[in-house]
Amino acid sequence: MRRIKVCHLITELGPAGAERCVYNLASRLDRDKFVSQVIALRGGAVRDWMVRAGIDVSVLGVRNRFDLPRLKDLVGILRRSRVDILHTHLFHADLAGRLGAYLSAVPHLVHTVHTAEGRFRPWQFAFARMFADGCDRIICVSESAKAFHARRSGLPDRRYSVIPNGVDLEYLRRDEQVRQTTRRQWGLDESTPLAAYLGRLDYEKGLDTLLSAMAHLAGRGRAMHLVIAGDGPGRGQIENFIAHNEGGKFCRFLGFVEDIRPVLWSADLLVMPSRWEGFGLSAAEAMAGALAVVAARVPGLSDVVVHEQTGLLVEPGNAVELAEAMVALAGDAERRNRFARAGRERAEQYFEIGRMICSHERLYEAICAISLGKANLV
Repeated sequence: MRRIKVCHLITELGPAGAERCVYNLASRLDRDKFVSQVIALRGGAVRDWMVRAGIDVSVLGVRNRFDLPRLKDLVGILRRSRVDILHTHLFHADLAGRLGAYLSAVPHLVHTVHTAEGRFRPWQFAFARMFADGCDRIICVSESAKAFHARRSGLPDRRYSVIPNGVDLEYLRRDEQVRQTTRRQWGLDESTPLAAYLGRLDYEKGLDTLLSAMAHLAGRGRAMHLVIAGDGPGRGQIENFIAHNEGGKFCRFLGFVEDIRPVLWSADLLVMPSRWEGFGLSAAEAMAGALAVVAARVPGLSDVVVHEQTGLLVEPGNAVELAEAMVALAGDAERRNRFARAGRERAEQYFEIGRMICSHERLYEAICAISLGKANLV
């Protein structure tokens, strides 16, 4: 039986949630049934992961939205590859992918919505409405992302599927020896509470709220330790805070970290003060690593973190409430451990990576079967 050729097209390959989802799909789809390749408009660190995994990856090097010669390159790759399904991720890749699929006669197109976009961008939803007939299915990474997109695009529920992001449960299983070693290297004993932030350093992640929370605690003599792992436009803000603010004395900035496990395992809680999310992958990873979470009550994160069960949810942008929640959880080991156990159980039940892969495989097969008149799309 001929394998289904799936091409993932994504805007860039920085180490963020959508890019890691693409990496997992391209590397884990059943190779007896599927052939995977990845095209990115721009590069990034995840390209190196894909090369090491033996994934066929092409970076077009698009400079801006008017870089039309790169669209010709995209069409050429799609034609040569004889792709069955083009799966686009993020808005600009979807924009280029719709036209590229049409010009190269790709028979099927799928798009994933990775975020519940908090900025005012009505043209994205107008685009989704205008070109809805060219897309076989819109995948959303959470029920909140689906509700957000459907409400603004006006498209019916039948156009959507919800497939939550997945995490590797065995890879993230907590290792106490690594925890103890890492904390010793950082000069922290077991009695010192440590919060962790992992993710992009962008406006939407609410880092200004987190830093304000740290300053609030330091100003009241209640400072706690924080480790930050990630990179992005907010890097300078963090470095400046550490250099010039009293709360910065308790912050450790690691920059981009490829292996997040020592950071997760060494911490006592994860903090995610995002302004908006589509899913909250770092929260799911923390829960898989048996770590309690303090997060903003926003769509996406509230799909992952259950308030007073796997962590605490606070109002987005409220630095004082965030600070109080961090201190309350840091000072209550029994509560943290209860949240950690429940978080691991929730990750096992809903966010195991094999579930995500199988759901995509079934959808791809159903889409291709429909074109042959063999099945109904589920």
